[in-house]
Formats: sequence, structure tokens, C-alpha cells
Amino acid sequence: MKLSPQNNLKTMKYNRILFISIFISSLLKYTAMSAAPSPLGEGWGEASLLSSIEQNNTTLIALRAEAEARKLDNRTGITLADPEVGYKRMWEGAEQSGNLSELTISQSFDLSTVLGYKSRAAESQNLLIYEEYRLVRMDILLEAQLACIDLAYYNALAAELDRRLGHARRVAEAEQRRLDSGDTDMLSYNNVVLSLTALEAERARVATEQRLLAAQLTALNGGKAMDNIESLDLLDNIECLDNIDLLIDQALEQAPAMAYARVGREVASSQLSLAKAQHLPTLSATYVNERHTIGDCSQGVAVGVSLPLWANKNRVRTARASLEAAKAHEADTQLQLRSQLQAGYERVKGLQRTATLYHTALGEANNTELLARAMDEGHISVLEYLQGIELYYDYLDRSLSAERDYHRALAELEAWKL
Repeated sequence: MKLSPQNNLKTMKYNRILFISIFISSLLKYTAMSAAPSPLGEGWGEASLLSSIEQNNTTLIALRAEAEARKLDNRTGITLADPEVGYKRMWEGAEQSGNLSELTISQSFDLSTVLGYKSRAAESQNLLIYEEYRLVRMDILLEAQLACIDLAYYNALAAELDRRLGHARRVAEAEQRRLDSGDTDMLSYNNVVLSLTALEAERARVATEQRLLAAQLTALNGGKAMDNIESLDLLDNIECLDNIDLLIDQALEQAPAMAYARVGREVASSQLSLAKAQHLPTLSATYVNERHTIGDCSQGVAVGVSLPLWANKNRVRTARASLEAAKAHEADTQLQLRSQLQAGYERVKGLQRTATLYHTALGEANNTELLARAMDEGHISVLEYLQGIELYYDYLDRSLSAERDYHRALAELEAWKL
């Protein structure tokens, strides 16, 4: 049965409305999903991912082993010197002198060791090794956290592109049927095909980024692949930050860079105390046992003092200069950290406002229904519709990008909490 031109027009209009309705409902579903208040998807598992990387990262494993070796080395040489045992045997002239043999046992007493200065210096150096490890650990975990945020962003973008591709293919099929029936021209059809091709190319680029980030996380995890990273999903929880003054106070107390500078100053102070203690005399005690030719024995104790006149020259002066340098470094670190935190805080606040604006606009200024109605009623062409919907796509992409930038900036600002 052959349809009349009027019935044919109604059928084409119905098909167009059907396709566009499906398309619009999906976009609205995505917009509603974006409004869910959650920082990252349910499968984020940041703590478990970072814990796995901390345990398996080869750089951190090597640093932990090196730290143990350095700690043992710092504890070496902080005890008293080894005792000395001497034995003397006389055979020529012993009858005249009466001294046939002599046994001596000597022990020196370094007051810097006896009074615990060396032990305290070693303990402070071990604390410095720990803070060095915390600095490297923070950098590696921050790198992993930023990679997770990027992967979550690309996962969300990939899911959105898959939805767009599904609708774009159906629109292309519908345009093909319209072209075959003579209801549209090649120009409109080519525009739909080009739009579909652009989406496919973008989807391929995003897939490449996903693979690269997954490989980066695997490398950070010591070459061991992690489960469920493909389910990382970035959503738009734009949380309020703590007061900047409170944030700075906490960071100055807990940040690895600040702790490293503070412990460095303590190490320099203990080294100065040790240098001063090494100017104290070194005492020695010797036990003497003599055996005479007539069979008698005599024994006693000899005491000596070593005066440090030249061996420790300039050591105190050097240690005092090192302490001043450590204090200057601590003050500089505090100033730099405070400045970085203030700048980072302002950046996060700015990105927070940007992401919130995008989110609000997506909820209040959705033109997809208006575009569909205008095309359906013939007020705009397919090309104009594609241009309008492309603008909406661009806005969605910008919203996701703004959320990603916000989470990255927040992670960098609070990296000292890792």
C-alpha cells in the first residue's frame, strides 16, 4: 500500500520525534546523575589503592631497605672504644731487673659517649631519615592520587561518549533512511556522518588515555595490576574547604617538608652539643699485672687523660654554623609552605566556583528540548540542530573537566595529609 505524501510526512515526523526523545532523555539522565553529591564513585577505594601502592611501589621498598641500613649505620660507633690488652715477656736482663712479664688491660672513656651525646645525635639522624622517606612517599602517593582522579575523569567521559555514540548512530541510520527515501539531502546526511566520526575519534583518544593511566598506576604499584580501576568514576562533590588559617596551622605541624626542616634543625643542634662534648678530656684506666723472677707478683691501676687540643679544632664552629643554616632553612620552609598553601587555597576556591557554575547552568539552562522542538517544527535545520547540541556537549565536557581540575587542585593542596 502506497502512503500519501501527507501520511509519509507524518511518519517521518514521528520517527524524528522518537529518536530525539530518546536522545534528550539520556542527556537529562546524565545531568541528573551529575547532581549526585559524591566526590568520586562508589568504587573509588582511594585508601585501598594508595595503601596497595605504598606497599608494592619499588621505589618505596628500596627506600625502606636503605633507611634501615642507614639507621644501623648511625648506631655504629656510638659505644665506648674497645679495650686493649697487652703482654710483655722479658728474657735477657730479667734477672737483674727482676721483671719477667707484664700484663696490661686498658679502657678509654669518651665522655661524649658516656654522657649520651652520641646516642642522642644518632636518634635525631634516624628521625631525619624517616622524614626523608615521608617526603618521597608523599610525592609518589600524590602522583598516584592524581592519576586516579584523571582516570576517573576519563572513565566518566568515556561513559558519556558511549551514550552519545549510541544516539549518534541511530540518528545516522535514520538520516540514511531519509536520504534513501528522498526526504533529506546529501549535505545534511554528511553532517550527521561527520559528527558521528568525530565522536568515534574522541572515544578512541579517551580509550588511549585510559590505557596510559592504567599502565601508570600499575607501574606505581610495583608492576602489579589493580582491580576495579576501570570503575573509578568522577562525580561532582564540590565540598567546602576548611578555614585557611586552620589548614595552614595543621600543615605546618604535620607536613613532611616542615617536619624534615624541623628535624634537620634538631639534628644540627644535637651535633653542636656533641661537638662541644668532644672537647672534654678522654679518660683511660689501665690494669697492670707484673710477674718477677723471684716469683713475686705486683699489680695496680694506671689512670690517664687525653687532652683534646688539636684533634677537634673548628668542630664546634662548624657545628654552630650548620645549626644557623638549619634554622634559616626551617624558617624558609615555613614561609614557602605558607605561601604555597595560600596560593593553592585560592586556586581551589576559584575552581570550586567554576565547577559550581557549570553544574548550576547544566541544571537551569538545558536547551536540548528547545532544540528538538525547533528542528521538529522546521524552524532549524539538521545542521543547526547539530551545532546546538554540540554546544551542549561542549558544556558537559567543560563541567567534567572543571570537576577534575578542582579535585586535582584539592589533592595537591592536601597532599601533606597522605
